[in-house]
Amino acid sequence: MKIICNPATYGGKARKAWPKVVKALKKAGLDFEVEWTKERNDAIRIVKESIDDHDVIVAYGGDGTVNEVLTGIGQTGFKTTLGIIPSGRGNDNAFNVRQTNKIEDIIEMLTERRHRLIDCMEINNGDRYCMGIAGAGIDGYLSEIVHGKSTKIIYNIGLIRSILTYRPRHIRIDIDDGRVIRDGKCLTVMLGNGQRAGNKKMVAPNAIIDDGLLEVVIIGNTRILETLITSTKLGKGTHITHPKCEIIRGKKIVLSTESEKKVHAHAMGELLGELPHTFVCLQKKLKILRMSDEILRREGWHNTVTFSDNIVG
Repeated sequence: MKIICNPATYGGKARKAWPKVVKALKKAGLDFEVEWTKERNDAIRIVKESIDDHDVIVAYGGDGTVNEVLTGIGQTGFKTTLGIIPSGRGNDNAFNVRQTNKIEDIIEMLTERRHRLIDCMEINNGDRYCMGIAGAGIDGYLSEIVHGKSTKIIYNIGLIRSILTYRPRHIRIDIDDGRVIRDGKCLTVMLGNGQRAGNKKMVAPNAIIDDGLLEVVIIGNTRILETLITSTKLGKGTHITHPKCEIIRGKKIVLSTESEKKVHAHAMGELLGELPHTFVCLQKKLKILRMSDEILRREGWHNTVTFSDNIVG
């Protein structure tokens, strides 16, 4: 088992917590190697160098670290199993597969090595991969202005600035090669493979992570008050009831723009750059370690609308 660690996660708090994690791993008798990243995207390189020697590669960090490890796994043909030891601020990727951050639960998961197959979002023919949320619009703008900065206060300032200054811009949404087209001004278009992103915001509360489809959440041409209202509702996922919110499901989504102003995209907060971008859902392509049914029942997750096995009818 290879563990790839990001020393910058959570403003360095993850590195400070690492000795406790190592102690628990060793106490459990687990066999593992550790490598720390040195810069952005370094985890991709480490995965590619480690893929042939490890049947499980674990990301120790936040959602950005998971994105990098997953991208490395995707770019090498999904040959290994992904594990997550969540140590970031939001840990939304871990939540999206219903995983706790309790060390005893993580040790059990790493020891028993149960897994499940989930969908994975391929971006621009494999330039990046994502298991959670991608999008463009106000959330991409926020990712742009906080890019390279990790403190909570800067994020919150950026969020307020986004709400007050960003206005809906033109986005063309092509779903499944023209099956559905939406073309107009949007505050945001969010593509949900998982349900949560942006530090515990339920962006796509009805997304199912192993059904082969992305939940396309479109918030249209909102005025500033409507922008504020929908933004405040993201925490609980109640923004989807707003009259300017539309939800469509699809396998392949192409986002482009004719806006004079830039429209940036992101994947779980990681900046992708300006539109256009193409997102494709690869059904049950990613093998990921899972927590036991006993833990899922304890947390009240055993029958949530997250996995297709839990959907009746």
